[in-house]
Amino acid sequence: MSRFTFEDIRAFAVAELWDLRAAITERTALAHDFQIAGLDGQEFMAAYAQKFDVNMKDFDWIEYFGPEAGGNPLGLPLYLWQRYIRGIPARDLLDLPELTLGHLVECANEGKWKRPAQHA
Repeated sequence: MSRFTFEDIRAFAVAELWDLRAAITERTALAHDFQIAGLDGQEFMAAYAQKFDVNMKDFDWIEYFGPEAGGNPLGLPLYLWQRYIRGIPARDLLDLPELTLGHLVECANEGKWKRPAQHA
């Protein structure tokens, strides 16, 4: 089995998404730090699975990236008020488990998806 490094996953994330102003580390989270959501998250994970040959059979993208937009029309104004007026960090407002680049390294090296430890 191939041995993938954090640098392999970091380079892939930057190529597929974008570079962040802040340092990208193993603790960098896809939804919270890269701010990808919905189908963008699904597409990223499909490309990740193909590139690193990871079996994603048990992966539920909605659990980690949320559904596509829709839902409550008051949701966006409430989110913006809490986020920018009250100053609450985005990761504290989104009810999504953190999916980090470090975890993607582990899954790539095992060849299959597993739930992150904090969410097992």
